[in-house]
Amino acid sequence: MTERTLIKNGAVITMDPRIGDLARGDLLIENDRIAAVASNLKTEGAQVIDASGTVVMPGLVNSHIHTWEITLRGIGADWISARDYFANIHGNLAQRFEAEDNYCANLLGALAQINAGTTTIFDWCHNLRSPEMTDASLDGILESGIRAVFGHGTAKPMGKPMAKPYFEIPQPREEVHRLRTKRLASDEGLVTLALAILGPDYGTYEVAQADIRLAREYGIVNSAHTAGRQGKRMVPDGYWRLKKAGLLGPDHNVVHGNCLADDELKMIIEAGCSVSATAMAEQLNWDHPSLLGRVERLGATPAIGTDVDPYFAASMWQEMRRAFLHQRELDNRALSAQGRWPAESHATTVRSALRWATLGGARALGLEHRIGSLAPGKQADLILVRAGDLNIFPSVPLGDPVQAVVMNAETANVDTVLVAGRIAKRHGKLAFAAERIERLKEDVLASRERVMKKGSYVYRPVAEGPRP
Repeated sequence: MTERTLIKNGAVITMDPRIGDLARGDLLIENDRIAAVASNLKTEGAQVIDASGTVVMPGLVNSHIHTWEITLRGIGADWISARDYFANIHGNLAQRFEAEDNYCANLLGALAQINAGTTTIFDWCHNLRSPEMTDASLDGILESGIRAVFGHGTAKPMGKPMAKPYFEIPQPREEVHRLRTKRLASDEGLVTLALAILGPDYGTYEVAQADIRLAREYGIVNSAHTAGRQGKRMVPDGYWRLKKAGLLGPDHNVVHGNCLADDELKMIIEAGCSVSATAMAEQLNWDHPSLLGRVERLGATPAIGTDVDPYFAASMWQEMRRAFLHQRELDNRALSAQGRWPAESHATTVRSALRWATLGGARALGLEHRIGSLAPGKQADLILVRAGDLNIFPSVPLGDPVQAVVMNAETANVDTVLVAGRIAKRHGKLAFAAERIERLKEDVLASRERVMKKGSYVYRPVAEGPRP
């Protein structure tokens, strides 16, 4: 039996140029798919959700998040660059996590994403030391009801004696086979499989090559952290060699890439790879700007993600806004240096930022045919944002809804979330038992205390240093 839901009388942002935006429109859902987007759709036999006073838009796509790190919030904002991150997380605290810790963190982290209007995540799960940890991590994601690409990653126990250093260890074929043939066998499921690989910046060329070939053998996306910093890369010419070997394409996602030289970035884009920027994390700890504008100048659409919770709350609203402001500043500086500021138009607009947070992310995850815009045939992943709240009103209907959500919206404004046509949040409340969430919070707190104690980690504020 077909279940029909009609979202009625909202300001609709479709992100589909063929349909455009509707100042007042409706959206019909049949089961898990969008059936129609138009004005004045018939309501017979449908559950009606009155969207008056809201902006109806695609659910946000978080293209890069280490969901398991939510347990470690509030300790990393003053760490010194990635040095302290690797030392404190991978060199210590990650090794104290057990399967139950991963489960609790992934469930809470995924629920936090839904609550904030994110309907899809690339869960870059790089703290998996056993099949039990993998299954527990996956259990948390599945229980939440979010759409996810589960990126199977490997642990990086820095400084720990091992038969082989982590950067010489490829993805475990048996585990990938198990996941791909059993729990994550379908490409049509709410949660699908990817490989979160070391890549040539953080692993040997042999490992990078083996991991990409393994991903291709099983028909899944692979993603790699890529700094591109000269003198700090495991394999300086790794991406050039991968291109020559025919191992770069739309199935490879580059994360960060801030330091990539222009010719290397051009080669990566021309090979069809996607690029995910995490502007807030990159601005916090990097000395090179995010490459959003550089990617767009090459004719591609970047994706964005929130990255790591120890630094800040994983909010795609904050990430989208910060990415937009960062790139607009870079544009203005470039124009000024050329003696052309102010220009007659902007290369980076609020719609650019929303595209990064929706369609760009969908493409990076290999899901652009299913999500990222509101169009007939696509999955019914969408959110309703209250435009009458004081931090948004009266932007809608008297202004631009895209500007309203990119520049004004926050998690608190997300009224309704649907994932695959299922209501995951309504009237500002998660459709998840409140008592269960409270118990989960207690479990995560106990997990945090246990992990910190086992790692002998005590947070100490960092003293203010001299102004550079």
